Amino acid sequence: MILITLLLILAIVVNLGLGTTVYLTNRARKANQSYLVATIFMSLWLSANLIILHSTSAHLAHIGIDAASALSVCIPTTFQLLRLTIKFPEYSWRSVLTRCHKQILFNIITVAVCFTPSFSQSVILPEPGEPGLVQPVYGPAFLVFLVYMLSSIAVLGCGVFKDRKQIRGTQRLELEFLLFACLAGLSVGIFLGTVVSLISKSYNSIPIANSASVFTVSIIVAYGIAMHKILTVSTLLRRFTAYALITVYLSVVYFITASIMRFACEALEISMTFPIHLTSALAVAFSMLPARSRMQKATDLLFGGTNYFNVQDTVRKASDIFQSVTTITSLLDHFSNLLVSAFGTERVIILTATDGGYKQQYPYPLDNAVFFSENSALVGMLERNRDPVCAESLLRIRETSEIHDTIKNLKSSDANIATGVFSKSKLNGIVLFGTRHKGRIYDKTEQDAIQILCNQFAVAFENAQLYTEMQDSKIRNEIMLDQLVSGVIVASPDRKITLFNHEAQRITGIVESEAIGQNIDILPKAIAMALEETLEDKTGLRNIDASLYSPEVREESVSIRMGSAFLFGHDDKPMGALLVFTDTTELKGLEEQVRRSDQLSSVGTLAAGMAHEIKNPLVTIKTFTQLLPKRYDDEDFRQEFSSLVAHEVSRIDGIVNELLSFSKPAKPHLVPMKLQHTIDQILKLTHEQMVQSNIQLKNKCTAENDMIFGDAKLLSQALINLNLNAAEAIGEGGTITVGTLNCTYRFANGDSPEHAKTKHCIRLQITDTGKGIERKDLQKIFDPFFTSKSEGTGMGLSVAHGIINEHHGVIEVESEPGLGTTFYVYIPLLEEGIAS
Repeated sequence: MILITLLLILAIVVNLGLGTTVYLTNRARKANQSYLVATIFMSLWLSANLIILHSTSAHLAHIGIDAASALSVCIPTTFQLLRLTIKFPEYSWRSVLTRCHKQILFNIITVAVCFTPSFSQSVILPEPGEPGLVQPVYGPAFLVFLVYMLSSIAVLGCGVFKDRKQIRGTQRLELEFLLFACLAGLSVGIFLGTVVSLISKSYNSIPIANSASVFTVSIIVAYGIAMHKILTVSTLLRRFTAYALITVYLSVVYFITASIMRFACEALEISMTFPIHLTSALAVAFSMLPARSRMQKATDLLFGGTNYFNVQDTVRKASDIFQSVTTITSLLDHFSNLLVSAFGTERVIILTATDGGYKQQYPYPLDNAVFFSENSALVGMLERNRDPVCAESLLRIRETSEIHDTIKNLKSSDANIATGVFSKSKLNGIVLFGTRHKGRIYDKTEQDAIQILCNQFAVAFENAQLYTEMQDSKIRNEIMLDQLVSGVIVASPDRKITLFNHEAQRITGIVESEAIGQNIDILPKAIAMALEETLEDKTGLRNIDASLYSPEVREESVSIRMGSAFLFGHDDKPMGALLVFTDTTELKGLEEQVRRSDQLSSVGTLAAGMAHEIKNPLVTIKTFTQLLPKRYDDEDFRQEFSSLVAHEVSRIDGIVNELLSFSKPAKPHLVPMKLQHTIDQILKLTHEQMVQSNIQLKNKCTAENDMIFGDAKLLSQALINLNLNAAEAIGEGGTITVGTLNCTYRFANGDSPEHAKTKHCIRLQITDTGKGIERKDLQKIFDPFFTSKSEGTGMGLSVAHGIINEHHGVIEVESEPGLGTTFYVYIPLLEEGIAS
């Protein structure tokens, strides 16, 4: 009796606790309110059973039986109200009561019948001191009670069964839990109240059946209504059945093992029980793992495994997708198709992080792309909870402004559930799931599986981003390489060609398919040698001029300028050599034309000086010609006249030939020569113009060694340009100082300073007292066509720079506005052996 009392009290306390807890989770929800009402009536019914159990008089027992019967009549009605509030969550209580008015009316009538004398006519109390329960004696009105209870339960069951076919989602699942709870409660009550009573031939199990029935119903309905993440009824049945089968299986294993061991111990006359229990426990332990998989398969066969969500199979398929290196578009497509097929959802939307929020990236192209700002309620909830957010689950808990806005976000995108894609604790994306087919919900198992898949997807998405960027970069690089106006060749450390762009094909005349993978020996000799030197020395070359073919090989030679670099990986592992070269054939022709034009333009400037040089021999010839008729008979005069005229004519011829050769186009022809001789000639040619401009020309040439490899004609052109440029800078009145001295100079060789080489050289200095050069123009004075004068082509200094460069020399400039300019020309001496 004490045990029954404790069970009833425990059932009352648990029932009221569940009702209160469910109500507090969402006070505004009518389903929660209805559940609280149902638990109150069930608790009152159990309390009436408790009164009956402890009744000491027939009158008190009679009142308890009538009250318990009346309260039991109200329980189906409260569950009917619970059903309607689940089905119509938007209805007011007045509308709900109106739809249930007939059952409420019959409920009131039946309650009234329970308190009539014809319902319970008398009671039979157990004998004092003997265990037993009060036994009621019912009258004819009890039939009304039975008819109402059976009909109300049938109406409730039919209504729930009908409603679950009409509604979808969480409402349908809650009704399924309500139906399941009623069936489970009735099953437990009937089993304990009827079967056990018949077996034990005692009614003592009825209070236990009542408390167990109420406990079962309350637990199941509370789980179905109030839990934020729930399992479906079928999943619960699967798990319960699987655990029950495992329990039975392991019990049988333990029993069989114990029986065998007991028989063996008796045969061996061993009285210890420890080996029996130890062996049985070991048998159970070793049988547990295979038993679980076997019972799971048996459960799947029992409940139909084809419609059951298989986590392992889905995760395996996802792993296959994520392990393949692919682009973002392909990854999103495969991942979305997997989610649709695995979860049976109508659609999947994938959003990725962008400036200020998260924008829809799949499916694409998009008409009305879904976008959530980084301050939206949905984003905030995902970042805080790091769990899937389900709209239907949010409706089951107490509503706040954040929950209201989150539900609004989900509805605006026509999504039922949202899951965050996290990488390194940062939300990098959002996956939205639409409504599932056949009105199913995303239960706890499936939500957990979704989150696992999205976590794996985060890593795969990062890899796909890198791969996509790499592919796009590769395409961009290929396009850029093919559009470059320079040839690009890359050779591996083993001398194999790995890259050969379009311009390289045009310049060399070699097709890419014939070059890739081949040895660099198939390339023109100049290019092959440059690559070989770069690979051998692991250093780069810079501004190397070369000719690819001699006239004997091709009709036209191809001139190029090239530079190279040795490539190292991030781990300092050699990757090969890069060679970039440009076709300078046309440029060389243009430079030759410019040089010739510059030479011709200098002729007019030199006319005054040359006229002075020619005038002197002409005066001599004229004088002797005028005296010849008068002194023709003078033989000495005739001989002197003949030799002098011949000498002066040769002098004039030499001057004219110099002018003609100066104006002819010429290629550099470097031979040993004395620079001072050329300087003296230039000073002599420009002397007359300097005199006319009242410019004093000073000669301070002190270099003891002036033997260089050079082209006298080209150097003359360069020095004339520098002198005339100085004269123009002075205008009228000033001084030009020309001087030489021997020194050393560090000439560049390659890209790096450590490759520079110090050589003995002659330095030519040309200083003027002109207006100077502005600082902003100093870096541009050697650029072609740059000039600060109102007239002129701007090619004089550019041509001079080119000529000095062809002589392996360097030209530098120093200038101060208003104070004058100094040009320094450094040319290596012959002893340095630059002819090679």
